[in-house]
Amino acid sequence: MPSLKVTTFGKAESRSLRKCPHPSLRLNVAICEDDDIELKRLEKILELTDFEINLFVFKNASEFIRTFEAKKYDLIFMDIYMPGITGVEAVEIIRKKDKDVYISFCTSSVDHALDGYRLNVERYLEKPVRTDDVIEVLERARSRRMTTKRRCISLGKNSGLIDNEDIVFAEQNNHTVYIHLLNGELLHKTATLDNLSAELCGTNFFRCHKSYIVNFDHVENIDRSIYVFEMKNGEKVPIKQREFPQIRDSFNEYVFSVIRNR
Repeated sequence: MPSLKVTTFGKAESRSLRKCPHPSLRLNVAICEDDDIELKRLEKILELTDFEINLFVFKNASEFIRTFEAKKYDLIFMDIYMPGITGVEAVEIIRKKDKDVYISFCTSSVDHALDGYRLNVERYLEKPVRTDDVIEVLERARSRRMTTKRRCISLGKNSGLIDNEDIVFAEQNNHTVYIHLLNGELLHKTATLDNLSAELCGTNFFRCHKSYIVNFDHVENIDRSIYVFEMKNGEKVPIKQREFPQIRDSFNEYVFSVIRNR
């Protein structure tokens, strides 16, 4: 028997066919669809597959965006034509928070193929969706889930892990390091920046100041007049003035290396 746990937004109810023996392989799947017929069709296909699934159902994009969190889902089935926020507009918002989640557009029109390419949407499923196509999307999402190894740091034995990709920058004050996350959270741990540097292995993290480590992936701009990195979350990170040319060159080299490897 397959395992499917369904949570419909607003109803606070779920159903589970059986306990998943391998929770790490269970996919978190979201459907955003306002057409009841298409929704029930997709739900039925998912229920009859052999995949372990936590399914979250949303009837409109506004509710989905309101509750969306980066890295919460492994796969999103997104309708395009919905009242209020369209599927394309919703995915534009999603990609600002989570650039990796596997997304499949579900629609009766092929007019938005270019939008799908621009927003890194992996599949474009025409309605009514077909079982074989849905299974292929599930297989690709599961493969990505199994092969993606995220680097994390620990806040302490009772505080869990932080995905390195979520860190915008870190700053030290006395014996405490404050970690600024992409979602606006501010976390802290008892450590030094030297300790943190050892955990943040990766060329995207750079010690730009005696009290700051910056994540180059989240730099929006360099303000040369006041020697700061302007970050994508709106904050500013100081750059050591005497080493500004070298730090600027290191940032430019990192950006060029990312472009070359795309």
